[in-house]
Amino acid sequence: MKSIQEPFVSYLSEKSRKKAETFSKKHGLFLQSPREVRKFHNDKLIIWIGQEDTYLQDLSIKNSKPFSLNFSKHQSRNNNKNLLQRCFSKFDTSFSVYDLTAGFCLDSFLISELGFKVKAYEKESWLCEFTKEKLKDQKIFNIKIKNKNSLDVMGEIENKSIIYLDPMFGVDNKAFAKKEMHFLRKSLNDDPDKVINASLESKACLIVVKRHKVDKFKIKNNPSFELQGKVVSFQVYDRREKL
Repeated sequence: MKSIQEPFVSYLSEKSRKKAETFSKKHGLFLQSPREVRKFHNDKLIIWIGQEDTYLQDLSIKNSKPFSLNFSKHQSRNNNKNLLQRCFSKFDTSFSVYDLTAGFCLDSFLISELGFKVKAYEKESWLCEFTKEKLKDQKIFNIKIKNKNSLDVMGEIENKSIIYLDPMFGVDNKAFAKKEMHFLRKSLNDDPDKVINASLESKACLIVVKRHKVDKFKIKNNPSFELQGKVVSFQVYDRREKL
């Protein structure tokens, strides 16, 4: 079982200290001064609060730097972009998309760029607030993210819907992850089998599951079809004939 780390909160300057205190209390996270971080926690995950922006950093990675989210850059560099586009181009944009493993909403952004409106759900409150602020700052309005356990929204999903799942592969391996995904894998405790099985029991007529070549979770049901890349594949459960 992989080890989960809860991130610490710190601040980039004394001017942003109050903001960091408010953030840490709101989300039940420990606050550390920059000096304490350097002295005692140089191998930890840190949420840096600044006056104008919030950054993340994994101090266990040598020469790591604080990073934020830039959705446009993600679109241009994402190796799975064309595969994801091929997958969702088969679907009607009038369908509602439910991203039940939202995280940073990076794949939600790629899906929304195809013309879909996306409802995203993230159970970690700090992560939801961080991502929501980035979406707002970059004027991305086709994605609405809520701080809610995805298992609690299954009953709200109608049949003319697409459920999208990226269970983060259950792989704790730096070789397979960009810095954003690596940060999430270390800080979030995911249960892919439970959310996938619940999705397959929902009313949604389309379920898309992102799979990594080395993931270990199993799905009893066979997908209707699969789009395969070198590292990632998208398994599609198509139940549209029931509409």
